[in-house]
Amino acid sequence: MTTRSARRHRRRTLLTTLASPPALLAIGLLLIVAGVIAAASPSTGGAAEPVTREGLQAAAPDFSLPAPDGRGTLRLSDFRGRYVLVNFWATWCPPCRAELPDLAAYYADHAAEGFVLIGVNEQEPPETVSGYLAAQRLNFPVALDMEGVVMADYGVTGLPSSFLINPAGQIVQMWTGMISRATLERAVTPRLGGQG
Repeated sequence: MTTRSARRHRRRTLLTTLASPPALLAIGLLLIVAGVIAAASPSTGGAAEPVTREGLQAAAPDFSLPAPDGRGTLRLSDFRGRYVLVNFWATWCPPCRAELPDLAAYYADHAAEGFVLIGVNEQEPPETVSGYLAAQRLNFPVALDMEGVVMADYGVTGLPSSFLINPAGQIVQMWTGMISRATLERAVTPRLGGQG
């Protein structure tokens, strides 16, 4: 057998092997796994940037919800005239838990400028929420959306989701997914300097 015919024979054997049902099944599974990994991996090489929309100018749905400690009610309309970030979250949600310290730190640094952070917890018992806030030493206004009504009013389909509301009560930006302090510095801080 010549070298050329030996190469052709190896190539035919390889093609026959690759065309066999077990080989085709294995190749198909590898392609599916690769597709799932590619879809789940952020393309930025770091944390995925959240989906964001700016300039919405829609009126923010008002709400009146109980505080987790049972002492009082939190009303969005009580904060009219200030920039408010309404953040929908839950203790069982890993991205929510990851972003809350950044949101709380930003709130602490900018509250004197009129910035308000309202955490709207989704459908968890008051004792779960209170315990989590105390354990994490998070100190910002939190409300309980026990029935998911406010979440539905805002059209939230996943957690975390955040809505920036201007002093006139309009939604001017929204994020679906985890946001960082750097995101808030870019998107919110310039607005705070311009409010009266």
